[in-house]
Amino acid sequence: MLTATLTPALADASGAAAAESDIQIPLHTLRGDARVWADRLLSVFSGKQIDGVEWSMKFSAAGLVGNRFMLGVQREHWHQLDVATLSQALAIPQPLWMRVLQDMEHARAMFFAYEPDDGAGTYRIYLEFMPTPEALRQHGVLPLGCGYKWHPATQREAAITAYRMRYLADRAAFDAHLAPRLAQLANPVLRQVAERIIAQACEQADPAGFMFLEVDEADTRRDSFTVTFRGADLPLRAFIPDLLRLAASMALAESEVLGFLLPDEPRSLYSLAAGAARDGHEFLTVYYD
Repeated sequence: MLTATLTPALADASGAAAAESDIQIPLHTLRGDARVWADRLLSVFSGKQIDGVEWSMKFSAAGLVGNRFMLGVQREHWHQLDVATLSQALAIPQPLWMRVLQDMEHARAMFFAYEPDDGAGTYRIYLEFMPTPEALRQHGVLPLGCGYKWHPATQREAAITAYRMRYLADRAAFDAHLAPRLAQLANPVLRQVAERIIAQACEQADPAGFMFLEVDEADTRRDSFTVTFRGADLPLRAFIPDLLRLAASMALAESEVLGFLLPDEPRSLYSLAAGAARDGHEFLTVYYD
């Protein structure tokens, strides 16, 4: 069983090390309000079973965002969540919470995430609907889920992000659909890093088994894609030179990138997102577990 562990701001080190299966969320660079809100989300899951955790790092001309994390809970484990108090615990705007509750009826998994910014950061809930393989083959593209994002410090909604999953039957279909997406990336280093990571994944696994998502948001400039590399094993440390080169192309400090990584970085890169963010800046995000 995986359980979320409180970070040292809320629990002492001996408590955090009590169970080998506990997930350690490395938030050593977070300070002030951002740390408080990150810990508040984690406290909701203290001692509860979760079904997965991911970290991610987002590169854009607007800045580098690390310390992003997400906890996943499959539907069969939702009973352990106190849904009646969840909106208060996470300071969810009430109209947004009503939308989440409505969409939960059709979801098979629920993910809770935190992303720091210049203030307190944003919380996110993602609901995954996951179409059946048969339906996806028949229709070609179907909704995968939604991301509901808000600022907990002000209880102001940030965005609702729509994710669509596309069926790509083989390597040729994958390459043909991906090529124009990559060509739209104006930053040549960002494009090259994305191409290298995807090429490495394709050498290890059949891209027909990858998850290809198309992403947008109403009333924003968000237009991006996400590829999850099912079946590939990509050590994150192998791509650190590429990430440092990407950071340099965006005038981001190398030391800042290295500060988000772990000694002897043991994690695996399993997904990549790229395109235009809601602020219009081009971005690349790497996800690792």
